[in-house]
Amino acid sequence: MKNLTFICSALLILTGLIGYFAWEAIGATKQSFTSLIPTFVGVLMLIGGVIALKKNMLGMHIAVTFSLLGTLAGPVRLVPGFIKGTVDFADAAPKLIFVMTVICLFFTVMAVRSFIAARRARG
Repeated sequence: MKNLTFICSALLILTGLIGYFAWEAIGATKQSFTSLIPTFVGVLMLIGGVIALKKNMLGMHIAVTFSLLGTLAGPVRLVPGFIKGTVDFADAAPKLIFVMTVICLFFTVMAVRSFIAARRARG
């Protein structure tokens, strides 16, 4: 799970950096500080992964907590826009939000499965 933490956090950090520094290439109309949100989530997950190297359970719980927050942030941002009809996937922001949500959801599901398996093994 630690390796998956490092991979997912790196993908999130890369997503945010691409959104911020390559904003013209992904079709954004302007550079926005909020495009770095995936980077912040990734850095916090990375910190959890580093802590997990010494204290496995604590670090993994930290990483999955921030991953869960990243998973929940996507629908909170996108669903109201879909309801109002203001979300356009031709824009860069919904794409970045969607990518962050998918990465975080994948990691959260895998971590929960790992936690359940570990509990059963102790059992």
